[in-house]
Amino acid sequence: MITIDVYALARREAQWHGKIALAAMPRLGASLLRTEGSIAYRCRAGRDARGRPALRLELHGNLILRCDRCGGECDLAIGASRQFFFVPTEAELAAQPIDETPEEALLGSAHFDLAALIEDEAILQLPISPRHEQCELLGRLTQTEVPGEPVHPFAALAVLRERLRGAK
Repeated sequence: MITIDVYALARREAQWHGKIALAAMPRLGASLLRTEGSIAYRCRAGRDARGRPALRLELHGNLILRCDRCGGECDLAIGASRQFFFVPTEAELAAQPIDETPEEALLGSAHFDLAALIEDEAILQLPISPRHEQCELLGRLTQTEVPGEPVHPFAALAVLRERLRGAK
């Protein structure tokens, strides 16, 4: 857990960077095939154009997911750059309009959990269905057809089942 005082950092217009191990992010780790590695982040605190305490967060890293097609490892490079502003109360947070502006309101605190925010942003980068762009399973599935023989509609599933057994 990385806690920061968002108000003090905004007053100082602080900048800092670091890395968080993937193994230290259990919610993100639940979606990963392996949790080796880390996510690098860079933060810049200050005031936004409307004078509110704000934070610019940039993150990048490489994640290893399971391909939904073949069950193999699927590398995903993530990167995000987001702008946040802080409000002091939950009532003010609830009063913020839901719109398409690039900045997002967050509840500010002298003990704000930056690691949780970084984990949230990394989770938002995950695809719904991770897949290789050129999945090797697609080539093998088309090779199950033998010229002159009837097409067996479940032959591709048998190939997939054997592939998934081998991945365990």
